[in-house]
Amino acid sequence: MNDGPCAVRLRRRYAAAPAEVWQALTERESLARWLAGVVEVQLVAGGAFVLALPGGGRIHARVREVEVERVLELDWSQAEEERSVVRFELEPDGDGTLLVLDHRRIEEPVGMAYIARWTRALARLDRELGG
Repeated sequence: MNDGPCAVRLRRRYAAAPAEVWQALTERESLARWLAGVVEVQLVAGGAFVLALPGGGRIHARVREVEVERVLELDWSQAEEERSVVRFELEPDGDGTLLVLDHRRIEEPVGMAYIARWTRALARLDRELGG
């Protein structure tokens, strides 16, 4: 069995401006509605990005890169998993926004679970944005 790193890449188009999508990715109230409760968010390189999961547990992340309304990249760490990297890229697309989510350096045993988690989360994000 290969337990090496794998990656998830998802692309979604939202009928919202990049500023609205960015707000949903970075503001406490929006994050709590589509992803997880916010413990701490510091949107600067090296800043903490800590989320409280429903039912207990936390995601401990550190900001690797931030370009307002364009890029948010995080070192991502969840209990008993190796550190991975989550990157959100936003690109204007007509009257909406194309979001590309890359989650890489995932250990293979949890890779399929992340596909399902992110698919559900991005569907909630669509509802958050009024889709």
